[in-house]
Amino acid sequence: MSKKLINCDLGECLTPNPDQQIMPVIDMANIACGGHAGNDESMIKTIKLAVENNVTIGVHPSYEDKSNFGRVSFNLSSDELYDLIHAQVLHFQKLCAQNGAKLKYVKPHGALYHDMSNNQKVLDAMCKVIKAVDKNLALVVQAGDKNLGNNENVTFLHEVFADRGYDGIEMLARGEQGAVLDSPDAIVKQYQRFLSEKLFKIDTICFHSDNSASVEALKRLNHA
Repeated sequence: MSKKLINCDLGECLTPNPDQQIMPVIDMANIACGGHAGNDESMIKTIKLAVENNVTIGVHPSYEDKSNFGRVSFNLSSDELYDLIHAQVLHFQKLCAQNGAKLKYVKPHGALYHDMSNNQKVLDAMCKVIKAVDKNLALVVQAGDKNLGNNENVTFLHEVFADRGYDGIEMLARGEQGAVLDSPDAIVKQYQRFLSEKLFKIDTICFHSDNSASVEALKRLNHA
């Protein structure tokens, strides 16, 4: 089984905050940048924590919707999408530079992530932002997505989720039975299955820090 990079959503100002225990056991940190969670203080703190642990830094933009934790879609125009994403990514990139860090990739959060998989307009806006901010930034997309449009100049990282339920290669929508795995054993088992998956390309596997079972699964994998 080949190793896959582990990524995790961090800097989300959770209580209790799991960032300190998670950061040393992951490869990539998707850091909330104010849309669904976070502020300058939390961003800087999480950036520094990632640097201390030699973890690759990604920005985690979202719809401006803290009340719903970024899990509700908004019908925005192409220009509105671009402005929303560009403002969050550019500001986060500046905070990285000010704190001796390098931004390496973009991973949308929640509804914005799912909309990117289902709506060409959202994907195109995301790629347009990358080309404007730093063409070397990679974009995390859902593994199995085939409709990546005319964005061949963007580097894509194909992702699956250790702690989300699947029907074949399709992730179950939140709210459906079995959509979120709540057993550390089940999450570890699914992670191990993805390590040997041959049906589609996988570059990175996500664990959610707001799922206590995922945090426990990460600890078990680290000690295995």
